[in-house]
Amino acid sequence: PLLELTDGRIGMLEKVRTATRAIGRLEEIVVERAGEARVDIAVHHLAAPERAAQLSQRLRDRVPGLGEMHVSEVGAVIGA
Repeated sequence: PLLELTDGRIGMLEKVRTATRAIGRLEEIVVERAGEARVDIAVHHLAAPERAAQLSQRLRDRVPGLGEMHVSEVGAVIGA
């Protein structure tokens, strides 16, 4: 599932099957929501640094108002 943080609460945004589709959909959502505004983006991953690097590069290419980009690994407890 794709999760979102709203008012300090984590909730399900969408249910997407397969990791490849989920990452593609996540990219689309970020691009749509960012629009032309200046935004900072954080890409978190759980033992998938290559996928995180690929996603962050695609977002750099597609988000015109990108400010800061942070890529970091999260622990299994946060990931669950």
